Amino acid sequence: MAEIHRDLEESKNHPAIKGFLELCDEARGDSAMSLALIQSRPFVSYWPTLILNRWHEDRKDFLYSFWGSKLSTVYGMDLTGKYILRGEFKETETIFWTAHKDVITDLKPVYLNTSIHWLDKEHQTFNAVIIPLERDGKITETIAYVAFDS
Repeated sequence: MAEIHRDLEESKNHPAIKGFLELCDEARGDSAMSLALIQSRPFVSYWPTLILNRWHEDRKDFLYSFWGSKLSTVYGMDLTGKYILRGEFKETETIFWTAHKDVITDLKPVYLNTSIHWLDKEHQTFNAVIIPLERDGKITETIAYVAFDS
């Protein structure tokens, strides 16, 4: 994997990212995003490249509770039910873990940009945004939306 850039203007201004965040703002109003909102009809088209992560305090790690179908195709694996810090790709795992932790700590979006070269898959460039997700009145989860450039 190439270098992962954080909070680039390119990511913040990416049309698909902006569209996703506008829909989130419209859906949530003054509240945080929730699982019920992300499962509603307006978000269906985003599901293939959504990632939901749940913080597990005992493990001090995030569990992928949902890994979109297009992500499974691009990465060649479904990470649902796995933790970010698995030890397979330590450098990138740490970057992703830190980004998600910052989101639930600071309650602000984090934007990522990188190009991936995955096994025998095509070169893929993506921009992503990670935002807080509320469950049972607490922000202990995140939603990441990944927008691939074709």
